[in-house]
Amino acid sequence: MSIQRVSDGVWDVRWREGGRNRSTRVNGSHELAKKVLRKKMSARDENRHLDVRREVNFRMSALVKRYEETYSKHKKSYDREKSILQGIRGELGQLFVREVDGPAVHRWYRGLTESKKLSAGTAVRHFNVMHHMMEKASTLWSKETGLDRNPADLIEVCRPDDQRERYLSGEEIVALKANLDQKMHRADSREINRTFFRLRMIVLIALTTGMRMGEVSDLVWSDLRYSERLIAVRSKLKGGKIRYVPMTPELAEELRRYPVEIGEGKLFPLRQDSKGERQRVEHSFATILKLAGISGFRFHDLRHTFASWYMMNGGDLYELAKILGHSNIRMTERYAKLGKTHIARTGDTARGMWKLMAGEKGEQANVAV
Repeated sequence: MSIQRVSDGVWDVRWREGGRNRSTRVNGSHELAKKVLRKKMSARDENRHLDVRREVNFRMSALVKRYEETYSKHKKSYDREKSILQGIRGELGQLFVREVDGPAVHRWYRGLTESKKLSAGTAVRHFNVMHHMMEKASTLWSKETGLDRNPADLIEVCRPDDQRERYLSGEEIVALKANLDQKMHRADSREINRTFFRLRMIVLIALTTGMRMGEVSDLVWSDLRYSERLIAVRSKLKGGKIRYVPMTPELAEELRRYPVEIGEGKLFPLRQDSKGERQRVEHSFATILKLAGISGFRFHDLRHTFASWYMMNGGDLYELAKILGHSNIRMTERYAKLGKTHIARTGDTARGMWKLMAGEKGEQANVAV
């Protein structure tokens, strides 16, 4: 590449592109000629990049397979994620990865709710898998796929309302505990019902610590710090960071009475037929809710219940974020208004004092007169 002066204010700009020598004539200053050359070089490099992309013929079916082998099979949620990947393979498998741009991802995502009639929450879970897979395709495997950015980043996801406010009232907590205690034994006998005995302990932990179901399932006996009144949460479901949650004396007593089961030191070791363990817990929990007369409630709402009661009893928002394991305080701020409501209610005490002070001043004024 070069710039050669032809005459005053006339320049020949030369460069090589596509295996051929190319040139253009520029009328103006030398600076203008240099600017034209830079633009030509930039356009050449961009076209070369596009040509390389056109030559990359890595199909989505191959990407799905690689992602499944590298990541999905090592996740606890593999049983559910496997069907998501099958759906992606069925719809987009014949396309080259470089062809799956933002509009293609948008059409696929829109089809989840419009054609397949999936709920907004389920569609988001499908999208999260797609996003993670395309992220790897555009970074770790970019040379093979031809992607230089994640097309899923261009999509605005319709996430379900995560500001769910359902939590248990005092009466509902009492009813829940009573039915857990009752179902702990088989009908007309004192024989332990292992399913509900196990469920009872899981629910008590979730309700009084705010732990997620997956985190409770991962607990091992060494995580119980009785002397510190803490439970170490080591589950890798949310970033793999260890955090601590409070263990009340009442919960500690329940845990001390809970029998140690064989299973690599876990409080709740997986059974031989461990597939669908989460579904079994949710099904048994639904039975307890029905007996207790509690409606519109999910297992995850036990976490909301803990957080709500924590704030209504004067808890600190930033401490709550640490307990719940929120990486962003904005996730915790949904509970802030509960704390404000509780604080507003305590104003009644102050109003009573103002009334006393007003009455006291009135009596003093009367005496003075």
